[in-house]
Amino acid sequence: MKFKICSLYTLAICLSASLIITCGSAFGAGSKNRPEISAGERALAMMEVQNVFSKHAYYHQVGQFCEEMEDLWVKEDGPNAATCSWNNGGRIQNFAEIMANYCTNHYKSLQQTLTELSKKVPSVKDIPENVGAGGEYVMHTQQTPVIEIAGDGKTAKGIWYSIGIGVRPKINDDGTYTKSTEWMWEKYAVDFIKEDGKWKIWHLINVMDEPPLNSPVTVSLSGNAGGQGGAPGGAPGGAAPPEGANVGTDAGGGQLMASKVVDAIKWSPTVAPKIAPKFPEPYYTFSETFSY
Repeated sequence: MKFKICSLYTLAICLSASLIITCGSAFGAGSKNRPEISAGERALAMMEVQNVFSKHAYYHQVGQFCEEMEDLWVKEDGPNAATCSWNNGGRIQNFAEIMANYCTNHYKSLQQTLTELSKKVPSVKDIPENVGAGGEYVMHTQQTPVIEIAGDGKTAKGIWYSIGIGVRPKINDDGTYTKSTEWMWEKYAVDFIKEDGKWKIWHLINVMDEPPLNSPVTVSLSGNAGGQGGAPGGAPGGAAPPEGANVGTDAGGGQLMASKVVDAIKWSPTVAPKIAPKFPEPYYTFSETFSY
């Protein structure tokens, strides 16, 4: 009995040592003698990072970009405000610039859209509670996450595939609206950093695969204006702006940032496909890896 107990004890020690060595080797020889977070801490961090970026999808669906910046991004007056960035057809650097384009300008555009809508459809009042009416409806869910947590536990990296739908209305003078319904395939690549013990978005890249599928249809707002009916179809359209591109007032108020629209990652039968953006790789501290 004593022999069996000792053997089990010895086996447990060996397995623990093996786990430590295996985890340490993931970051290369340079990580020796440097404190690393445990496997349990790493697993918890991965779930927390996933939750943070899942919230982005919910905020984006309802156009609450200002609330998203406050909740999910690094602090406006924090140590990482000057180095945070969003790259979506043009890199925007620092918190103030992202806030101005993603939050402030977006809200102004939504307000302008509501003002124009209320003139054409008087039943929709131009009041703060209705800001967002007449704008774009969009949903981008995050799938297939690949997440790496730094060995020191201070930063993290992740990429997601995002399949989404965008509905962009244009209000017509005859009491109808024309809508363009699009399916879009996008990728996000994100760096996260811990501030006051919480994971925050630090750097973000958003890029689209292929032009979206588009099908404009016209629908009556009042029920008696003869519009063209029909459900959205799958006819391929032109390369519409990706999520967050400046698409103008009629299309939802120019959601985001640069007027330059990022080129889609286009498939071609004559070119071998590649993974882009590239996977996050195991690393110990952020200075030893690349930045998204």
